[in-house]
Amino acid sequence: MDSPPIKPPRGVKPVKETSGLLMSVIRTLSASETNEQRDREKAKLEADFKVCDQKLDRLVSHHENDLTQVMRLFGTISQSVTENRDKIHTVKEMLQDCKKKLRCKRDELKALWMEGLEYKYMLQLLQEIEKMNNIPSQLATHMSHKRFLHATKLLVEAVKLGKDPLEGVESLKELSQELEQRKEQLHLQILSELKNILYTKPCQHILTLRRQGSGRDGFLIHSPLQRSMKGRLSGRNRSNVSRNLMDELSKVGSKDLFSDDFNLEEDLENLNIDENNRQYVSILVKSLCLLEKLPYTLDELVREMQASLTHIIQKSTQHVIDYAENVDSKLALKELINILFDQFKEIADSHLIFLKWVDKGIKIHRINLKPYGLQYYWSQVQEVLQIFLNDYLDLQNMSTALQTDKTVESGDISAYFSRRKQQSKKKSLFKFEGSSSALSLSNALKSSKKEKVLICSSHPNNILVVFIPFMCFTEDIEQMLGMAHASCSLYGYITQHISNVYLKRKSEEIIEQVENAFKAADAWKNTVLLDVSAGYKPLLVSTVTVERCIREWKAILQSLPLYSEKIADYSVNVLKEYKDTCYAAYRGMVQPHSEDKRICSAAWLKDEDINRFLKSLPNWLNLKAQQEYHARSERGRKILRDQPSEEESPEDVRMRNRKEAEILASNLGEGGVSSSEILSDISLLKELATLQESMEWFSVRMFQYTSEFRLEPSRLSPPKPDNNSHNDLMPPVSSSTLHQLTSIAQEFDELANTCLMLLHLEVRVQCFHYLLAQAHYNKDSHEPDPKVSELSKVLANVDEAMTSSLHPRKCKYIFEGLGHLIAKILISSAQYIQVINDAGIQRMCRNIFALQQTLTNITMTRELALDHARHYFELFFLTPEEILNGIVDKGPEFSELEYMNALQLLNRSQKNKDSSSVTVHLERLSDILGEVGVTV
Repeated sequence: MDSPPIKPPRGVKPVKETSGLLMSVIRTLSASETNEQRDREKAKLEADFKVCDQKLDRLVSHHENDLTQVMRLFGTISQSVTENRDKIHTVKEMLQDCKKKLRCKRDELKALWMEGLEYKYMLQLLQEIEKMNNIPSQLATHMSHKRFLHATKLLVEAVKLGKDPLEGVESLKELSQELEQRKEQLHLQILSELKNILYTKPCQHILTLRRQGSGRDGFLIHSPLQRSMKGRLSGRNRSNVSRNLMDELSKVGSKDLFSDDFNLEEDLENLNIDENNRQYVSILVKSLCLLEKLPYTLDELVREMQASLTHIIQKSTQHVIDYAENVDSKLALKELINILFDQFKEIADSHLIFLKWVDKGIKIHRINLKPYGLQYYWSQVQEVLQIFLNDYLDLQNMSTALQTDKTVESGDISAYFSRRKQQSKKKSLFKFEGSSSALSLSNALKSSKKEKVLICSSHPNNILVVFIPFMCFTEDIEQMLGMAHASCSLYGYITQHISNVYLKRKSEEIIEQVENAFKAADAWKNTVLLDVSAGYKPLLVSTVTVERCIREWKAILQSLPLYSEKIADYSVNVLKEYKDTCYAAYRGMVQPHSEDKRICSAAWLKDEDINRFLKSLPNWLNLKAQQEYHARSERGRKILRDQPSEEESPEDVRMRNRKEAEILASNLGEGGVSSSEILSDISLLKELATLQESMEWFSVRMFQYTSEFRLEPSRLSPPKPDNNSHNDLMPPVSSSTLHQLTSIAQEFDELANTCLMLLHLEVRVQCFHYLLAQAHYNKDSHEPDPKVSELSKVLANVDEAMTSSLHPRKCKYIFEGLGHLIAKILISSAQYIQVINDAGIQRMCRNIFALQQTLTNITMTRELALDHARHYFELFFLTPEEILNGIVDKGPEFSELEYMNALQLLNRSQKNKDSSSVTVHLERLSDILGEVGVTV
């Protein structure tokens, strides 16, 4: 069975296999010449036709059913088409009929249509009138819940209706005017809300955090500022809220913060819409854009910004005053500054959010406006803080004083502090102070001054309290604005004031105090006892005054660490002048006469060899070690070694004292010392002792003060969280200035050492003066020689003066070893005695006993060296042979020279002098000592 025919695709023509057959037949018939050819062609065509007819019959029979079905469907479709044609014809006839009828009623229908439009417009007007009447109540509801955006849209729409479609409605004129007034007032209310969000809320938020963090009882004690100032030295980190806010604002794609299309809607169900500040600010900004009052609002904010910041300062000041009862004013001022800085940073965050929404509103609503930036806000903050500093630093009075002193040269300190000639008052004919206008003006000025509340009295020294917090704040401003270091105007204002005004005037004040201290008539006599403990002795009032001035510089250094170089320079100037004065005072004490009558002990100290010898002795080294230990203990430093022992073996003490006595005796034993070469005035010795104690005490403080300039990290700020604290280092002091300070401190210490060694030498020089003078005094008496008694009295007076003026260890240094020296002088004096008898021996023993008793009362130890001297004079009760036999039996007790002096004195004291016998005795002495050896 053949497959049924397939309809060719649409657009494709079937191939005509016999397309040229008919034309071929026609050409053949036309070209044939005979009928036979035509008959052949005809027969051929008939045969082909039969074949085709048979094929067609076969195909028809084969597709009979399909053809039947197709014909039936064709008939159905043809009938349906015919019926639809009839219906369309009927519809056309009906439409033609309607058209004819509508043409007949056209005017009537037009009138009805126009009437319908009028009724529709009147209904719309009635709805708008009803809406206008409901707007006041809706507006009141929205305003009560602070839904400013809804209120703005209502007012804008109502004013638009009242001006255009309902302008001719007489009953709505008053309502329209009222709504226009409400529209003008609405932007003022929005402006007030903006001020509340930008200024009031951040300030209240900071104050609430402060109260929660400290409480009234612990106010200022545990505040973050106190902790930062003790540790710093920082705290310049923003609060967690501020940091989180800045992180959110840095996310540009954060669509919950700043919507791209500015399509904002208020939640009518939210009764506290102002809790979300970011959303609330966006609502207010969009409302201002709809009211077309955004430029006016920005102008008002710019115009009133400084007044708003000033008001915040006053409110915060009053808050601190209310909560800072019975608190030190400096701590209260620090707390106020900390609160203000936190508030200004919080306000900056609020302004940043506001300006972001303003930029969005300007872009969306295409407003030709350039708003202010955070740079302008921080410039206003700096101006307000400059006024704040003017109030607390009393700059107005200082500037007035500077203008008055303009004619005085800066280098002439005495001229600056000298009493100026008062100008004669010019008498005026009449004045207006008592007039009503002048009185009202003065009352207004007084009331304006009373409005400004200060937490403490205005004083230039307040800069010491505010400097470090203000420097930290200026660094924060520079970091937030991306400015270079020290480019902030507030930074320049403060540094210029400190450099050009404060430090200069403070230096002049301190120089005046120091000059008044040491130029007083009794500057080197008046003393004060700073501590009642045994280790402290009276100090010169002038020294204490100068030290107090240095402590003032130290406090200034700790408060103004950036000015260490200037402070060091000013300190050097003060200390140099005081050092020169102290050395001049010392020279006035030790050189009361002309140059040719110099004090022996002072002249000796100028000899470098003697000075070096005294400092090399163990007693001096031990004394300095003890002083160093106590100085470190006083500074509170950790001691890395044990306290130097004050105990020495008796043999060591005897050997060093003997060495010192021999050196002194070799220099002073021959010529003697006159009365003009000693300091016989005890009060002068006491002044020297007080000077020594004061200079030593002051030098320790000076070394401590100098060490302050060697500290690298300043107490300006603690390390930041990002560990970027390289900007918080104290500027280093130049090596030359530091060397000057150190050398001045060393010179004060050297002056103290000189005074102590002079007292040490002076006591010994006076022993030579009195004991060598009595060697020529030979009188039978049962009392000590007058010179010995005088020396005992002098030693007792010196001990009394030194005990009340010097530390016990220094008194020990002065009097220790004095017995060895006296014994050496007395023993050596034997060579100057012409004749000695039993009475003379007893007198010498009484002299020794008197001196021994005096020294024992001073040193509280038995002076064994004087027992040694007494034993020496007891030798004169023996004969030369007995002395020599004693050496053989017991060994030598004295030196060969001392034995020789004794043998010679015994020989001189005999009635029958024999020079040969003394020669024999001396030769035998030499032989004996050569055999047994000298062990003394």
